[in-house]
Amino acid sequence: MTHDKPEEAMTFGELLALIAEQQRRLTVLENAFANLTFCLDERASQLLVHNLLLEAQNQNHDTQLQQQFAHLAEEIKKCSGEKPDDLQG
Repeated sequence: MTHDKPEEAMTFGELLALIAEQQRRLTVLENAFANLTFCLDERASQLLVHNLLLEAQNQNHDTQLQQQFAHLAEEIKKCSGEKPDDLQG
């Protein structure tokens, strides 16, 4: 399958290559986002964590996505030097 002809069937090898490409792109985005959090002041970091925790409780998201939001919030807390419970409430 190519981007020019999306209606064509994709081989298993092409699927694996596509998955690998998407994983690399996701890794780049995760690293970029993690590095951007170092540019935030304390208040902005707290707001970001709070919003991520709200997303982690959003019932419109499946359980796995909720867990990913919660995990990201915890990672940002670690980067900002906050204890995991400091930003609750």
